[in-house]
Amino acid sequence: MKKTSWLYVFIACFLASCSSIQSFTFDELIPAETSFPEQLATVAVVNNMVAIPVPKPSLLTLGSLEGDGKVASEMLAGGLADSRYFRQIIICDSALQGKEVHPFTGHRMLTSQEVDKLASELGVDMLFSLDRIAIHTERKQVVYPQLSVPFEALQVQLAPTLSVYVPGRDKPMRVLTVRDSVYWDIDPSVSDKAVIKEISERASSLLVPHLTPHWENTARIYFSGGSPEMRDAVVYLRENDWAGAQSLWESVYESRKKGNLKLKAAFNAALACEMQGDINQAFAWLVKAKALAKPATEEEQAIAFYASQLEKRKEELPKLELQMSRFQNKF
Repeated sequence: MKKTSWLYVFIACFLASCSSIQSFTFDELIPAETSFPEQLATVAVVNNMVAIPVPKPSLLTLGSLEGDGKVASEMLAGGLADSRYFRQIIICDSALQGKEVHPFTGHRMLTSQEVDKLASELGVDMLFSLDRIAIHTERKQVVYPQLSVPFEALQVQLAPTLSVYVPGRDKPMRVLTVRDSVYWDIDPSVSDKAVIKEISERASSLLVPHLTPHWENTARIYFSGGSPEMRDAVVYLRENDWAGAQSLWESVYESRKKGNLKLKAAFNAALACEMQGDINQAFAWLVKAKALAKPATEEEQAIAFYASQLEKRKEELPKLELQMSRFQNKF
């Protein structure tokens, strides 16, 4: 079942209620949850998951399952390699342990001696230990507003756990657990074999954005129309010429003493500044737009919404710059 972001729902409501508001999307680099020192450049992905029996293609278990360590570690190593954040990714997908695990955590932590030995043998600075992918399946009645009756689906909850180890330390540098859930239509093709393989792959893909900076498709809104300059600026926007668009929006702002068009030009100028990397100047233009907004109007809502987006980006920027310093902040 595909999840719809609240951000796009919010923007869709704006577009439906105000014909002068338009939207566009762009790729934004988002910092990883965890920051790693620049000298940690070579990484090994190790399969520290419990060995499981070969999943059956004719059986669907309702309840608890364990992910496939070999499938998951290969997928994780591939995702990390595709990110090109670390200098080298090495995979050790042979299981490090048997069936004995901790009774409470469901996995076994590596000892400092094991970490030092693995790092030395593999020639790496850091280990990403894929410890467990806990899977829980159950039947659910799913209700859609468009349908008159609910339908039965398989809900699959997953929780991959990964530990980050650095040689010379007694404990993991970080233990990361990510939770998610998906729904499947129940049909004869759904089995333990299909569930474990797909969920193991999905679990690994969920971990990658927590470990490396990653690109996300981000939405923004802007005001169009109202004058020839405003319409011409949109042409510049679509050609990704933000300096040209900003020049026209600023000229509209300066040529009006007051009114909605002046507000919209200031709002758009803030957007142009953000797209050119000047967050502080974007805030300055947004303050000008806010001073012209009337209370409880769509324009005031748009300004407040955009201010929250800018604030989030401003908070993330120092972390992103730290993480990208290994590339001289070229992003």
